[in-house]
Amino acid sequence: MRFRLFKLSERARLLAWGLGTLGWLALDASCSGQAFTASDTPNPSGGGGVGGASGASGAGAEGGSEAGETSSDAGESGSAGAPGGGSAGETSSAGSAGKPSVGCDCVAGEYCQDGTNKCRKCTDFTRLEFGAPQKLLAQGAGSIERFARLTGTGSALFYVSGAPDKSTILYTPSPVSGTGTPVNPMMMMVESGPLFLRGFAEQNLFFDRLQEGHRKLRMALWTPPTLVNDQPIDSLNDPNADDYSIAISPSTKNVYWMSTRNGATELLWQPTSMMPPPAPAMLELKVKAGTAECARSGVDATPWVNLAGTVLLFRNPSLNESCEVNDSGATDLFAVPLNSDGTPKGAATALASLNKTGGMSIETDPSLSADACTMYFASDNGTGDFDLYKAPRK
Repeated sequence: MRFRLFKLSERARLLAWGLGTLGWLALDASCSGQAFTASDTPNPSGGGGVGGASGASGAGAEGGSEAGETSSDAGESGSAGAPGGGSAGETSSAGSAGKPSVGCDCVAGEYCQDGTNKCRKCTDFTRLEFGAPQKLLAQGAGSIERFARLTGTGSALFYVSGAPDKSTILYTPSPVSGTGTPVNPMMMMVESGPLFLRGFAEQNLFFDRLQEGHRKLRMALWTPPTLVNDQPIDSLNDPNADDYSIAISPSTKNVYWMSTRNGATELLWQPTSMMPPPAPAMLELKVKAGTAECARSGVDATPWVNLAGTVLLFRNPSLNESCEVNDSGATDLFAVPLNSDGTPKGAATALASLNKTGGMSIETDPSLSADACTMYFASDNGTGDFDLYKAPRK
């Protein structure tokens, strides 16, 4: 089955995957991490990050200017070196995420490195340390919120609410103002993994939906408050498997997602710059656990990649140096620099300043703001009730 996917502007066509038809789709926290302390009081600046970190989930502002889009694309290219894993006992700096602080005179897109007077560019991924996380959308006990993905328009974001078998994608223009509204208010469907990408005239929201017993990748056009042109991504979906948690880099034309088509749960990827693109393949991904390098594992890596395709964020079970699960189901956040062909440059490093040590805490669903100055993620602190957090670079 073939049909037209996108009606692209000329610039969007250059950035996108060459999609005209579906032919394109035909460091272990327990060893090196530290517990985070999260405030239950939302930051009044909202979900856009500290000091102007108001970017997108690897996307950018819907309806933004061409100049702004170019700036976002260039800004995320950054350095593709190995991210720093953090160290225990560090305290957060007075300022970060493009906001001047004591000892630093940083400009937008920079942060003050903790313990120094040095400003560093947020797009330099050789060091990924973060300040104390702040809770977003302070809900009552028993609430489950996950997959915070910015739209780029101030603090507006998409997120998922509810248990996995009842999850709904919501949108809120201001996370501090309360809960969001369902993007599909008339359709009681189990949906997850939202990803907003600007630059397409017909589709800009990618997600997965449970249908006929399997999770399937879909795309639609989000024009607040309406979601239209909702359709499956048939050439990524396997009819007899689950396909979910999509991540996309328009600049490198690489797509990443989870799938069970080969019998086991795998993180797949597909470079779509070639026509026709090669068949989806498992991404060979290693994670550092002390001095060991272990194969990625788990049923959902919740992958996210920046626009420029230079860094991949994901979650993985907490492992010891024998590559054994060591915290009763806990998961940690990891980052790995990517080659231009979309493959990892080496083993992924744990984001130790965000991973909570012990207590079976699940950290999951990482993403960065468009300027890369603020991290967004979800954590249950070992309770099973997930909340959304943001944390500034430090």
